[in-house]
This record gives sequence, structure tokens and C-alpha cells, in this order.
Amino acid sequence: MSSTYSSDLRVQLMGTGDQAGTWGATTNNNFQYIFEQAIAGVQTVSVTATPQALTYLNGATSTLSNNQAIAAALIFTNGGVNANFTITTPSGSQKLYIIYNNTSYTATLQVTGSSGSTVTIPSQVTTKVYTDGTNFFAGNTGTIGNFSINGTGTATTPSTGDNSTKIATTAFVTSALQAAYPVGSIYMNASVSTNPGTLLGFGTWAVIAAGSMLLGNGGGYTAGTTGGSATTTLSTANLPSHTHGASGLSASSSTTVNISDPGHTHTTSNPLAAYALNTLSGGGSQTWYPTLATINSAVTGITATASTSTSVSGNTASAGSGTAVTTISPYLVVYMWQRTA
Repeated sequence: MSSTYSSDLRVQLMGTGDQAGTWGATTNNNFQYIFEQAIAGVQTVSVTATPQALTYLNGATSTLSNNQAIAAALIFTNGGVNANFTITTPSGSQKLYIIYNNTSYTATLQVTGSSGSTVTIPSQVTTKVYTDGTNFFAGNTGTIGNFSINGTGTATTPSTGDNSTKIATTAFVTSALQAAYPVGSIYMNASVSTNPGTLLGFGTWAVIAAGSMLLGNGGGYTAGTTGGSATTTLSTANLPSHTHGASGLSASSSTTVNISDPGHTHTTSNPLAAYALNTLSGGGSQTWYPTLATINSAVTGITATASTSTSVSGNTASAGSGTAVTTISPYLVVYMWQRTA
């Protein structure tokens, strides 16, 4: 018997004159179990090991359970391998496949024993791939590793900071947001009051106290500390330095200043009214001088004061009304949170 087998689908190629009168069974097997399955067959492959080789037979004569490598479409299911896994195909076999990775992990397709290129298929992705017997290629775009994702499909997550055209998975977006909002970050929104933990999907966020403002670190202020007040009551300590009171005295002076009178007199009207001229009989006249006692009695309005004084203290005047004033600049009110974990 001189039959051989094709390298791609393992079809039995009968030699000239072989199987006289019985070649029909071989031909039917080729069509039913090989050609038909290669064109329209779907096989489910339970992944139980990694790497795991697809089974194949020369000249299959039964179902495809032992001939997975020739099926048109392959569905990978999780058979106990709880990690990313590798599937290998027969070396030298060229084939186009439709692959559905129905596992929770990334599948890598590789030709058995080959150092050629591979293709990775993320979990829940369906795509086309093909092999030239040495290398695997993505059939959707011609670029290895790029796939269209629909529905709930997943993809390999690029590293944080990757700015290429790779697919940005939800894990990548979350990682980027977490890098933008590390612990200690401030989140602000002028219209949405929803906690950023709900909006962003990560972190523990604490509401910043009502009426608070943000202040740059430095100049005597340390990051993370709080203080200040929206209003304040001014006292004399808050006012610029100035003076009150008499000329020459500061507000803090307690010196007593004497204002002196150099002296003056007060007199009664006509103090010498008791002085009189007596007329004698016979036409003569004489002057009468009163006694000292008479004069003292008459001059009762004469007084004299040497000096007088009064005191003025420089610290007797008060300053400031004690009225509270607002010190807030023009503002925009926002909702604010700080990430604490």
C-alpha cells in the first residue's frame, strides 16, 4: 500500500492502484471527517495543561475528538488551568482558525517546537488567526496581537503610561486614574456632589470641611495642616500702630503731665469803702486813718493762688470697635474631597 498523507489536513492520498474496490470508504472518510470538519467543523478544547497540543490523526476515520487540529473553529474552555496558557499546533501544518477563548485567562497560540511568532488571545475574545506551519498571525488586522473586542470581551492590559495604540482596558484606565489621584489627592467638582469613590471606582474619600479653602505649602504653612477662620473680631492688637490723647503722648504712655497756673488774684469791689473823710466844726478839716483791724475787716475779697495743676494720661483713650469683619476673597463654591486610602 503506497498511500501518503497531506501535511496540512492529514488527508489520505491513495497510491495508484491502491484499495481497488474499497477506495470509496477512504474517500468518504476524507470528505466526512476531514474536509467537512476543516471547512465547517467546531471543536471544544478543554484546557487541562499548559502547554497543551491539539490532537491530530493521519486519515481520520471517526469523530474529531482525537483530531482537534483540523477543525475550522476552536472553543477553549477552562479545564482546570487557573493561569494564562499556551496551545500548540502540529509543526509544518498550515491552517486558518476561528478561535473563541472562553476562559478567564489569556491564550497563546504557537506552533509545536517552533521559535516562530505567536499570537495571544485575551479572555472572552473571538477572532481569526492563521499559521504558515512555523509562525502564527492575527487574521483580523494583519498585526500580531491586535483584536476587535465586542460585548464583554477582554484584552491584555497595557502598562501604566503606555501611549501607544493598544486597547485601553478598564484595568488600564483604573490604573491611570489611580496614578493621577494617589492617596492625599484633592478632588473638586462645581456641580456634582457624588463621592469620587463612586465616580472613579476606587479609593476612600473624606469630605473637606465646609467653608475651607486650599493653601499652598511653604511660607510657614505645612501640607496637611488646617487653620484659619472665615470671619474674625478685630482688637487693638490687630490695628496698625497709632496714637491717641494729648500732644506728645503715645497711646502706651502712662506719664502724668502737670499743667501749672503761674498765679493770679481775685478782688472784691471797692475794698476800702470803710475809708472816710471827717469834717470838723469851725470849717476845719482833718484826715482819718482807720485802724489795721478796720482795714482787714473791709478787705475781705482779696485772695491769691500761686499755681494749680491737672493730670492727662496717654493710655486713657480706647481704639477699635470690636466688630467682626469678613476676610474672604472672591470665590467659587465647589464640592471637595481628599483621598485617605
